[in-house]
Amino acid sequence: MEEVRSGEGYIEAGSGPPIVMLPGMEGSGEFWRRQVETLSSSYRAVSCDLAVRKPSVSSTIADYAADALQKMESLGIDKAVLVGESMGGMITQHIAINHPERVLGIVLCNTTDRPRRGGFGFNVFTLATLANQLALFPLLTDGQRRRLLAWVGRHRGFIMDPTPGNEKLIDYLFAHGLDCGGPSYLDKVIAMSKVRYTESLSSIAVPALIIRGTEDRLFGPETAMELAGRIPRAEIALIDGGGHCCPYTMPEETTGAIRSWLIGSGLES
Repeated sequence: MEEVRSGEGYIEAGSGPPIVMLPGMEGSGEFWRRQVETLSSSYRAVSCDLAVRKPSVSSTIADYAADALQKMESLGIDKAVLVGESMGGMITQHIAINHPERVLGIVLCNTTDRPRRGGFGFNVFTLATLANQLALFPLLTDGQRRRLLAWVGRHRGFIMDPTPGNEKLIDYLFAHGLDCGGPSYLDKVIAMSKVRYTESLSSIAVPALIIRGTEDRLFGPETAMELAGRIPRAEIALIDGGGHCCPYTMPEETTGAIRSWLIGSGLES
């Protein structure tokens, strides 16, 4: 295991073929730390923060994709395997469709190609309400914060599902995932509400892995099946018992699926 190095807006370890990982709406590259540690034995593994933006009705995933590409350029990475969780998966789709020359392969984890309803529903109004609630965090005590997150889990679903290892998510959110606060969350909600990649997925020519936690409450099994059906070289890996944040809560299983796919797709170092 290589030493993990921290820079402005990213962590990385190892050398070799680059793998760039993007988190979900909470926005911290720390989400993928365990994958960075494990994959660094064979790859240059990088995990980037999502940019912090003020809310704007004009916000799009393309804006966040441009930020990710700029970060890659600043790190001297021309092409990489891109790995994205949830919102990060939407950014990964955008780059693969619009900037194919920058992509060696993609991993889409618990994500979608368009707004969907059902479960948490990707309902922009519910997400906006949640974003406003999370904006209260700086004003609350630790006990109040934990009660708010517990309420979110019971009534909104979000990422607080009762799956293995999910209790670690509260500590992760306290330490890393709430720094951007309500305004940045609202901007991300606006951007995600505009995602429409369904008809463009067939243009993705690189190998693709679709990862789904079987207990993901945000996106049902049909989402992963549709993504795999529309991307020509896609495979599916199910993380049994995993929730929406299975890369963080079940890192061994998720990293194992990624490594096996890298080897099987000829993307190993």
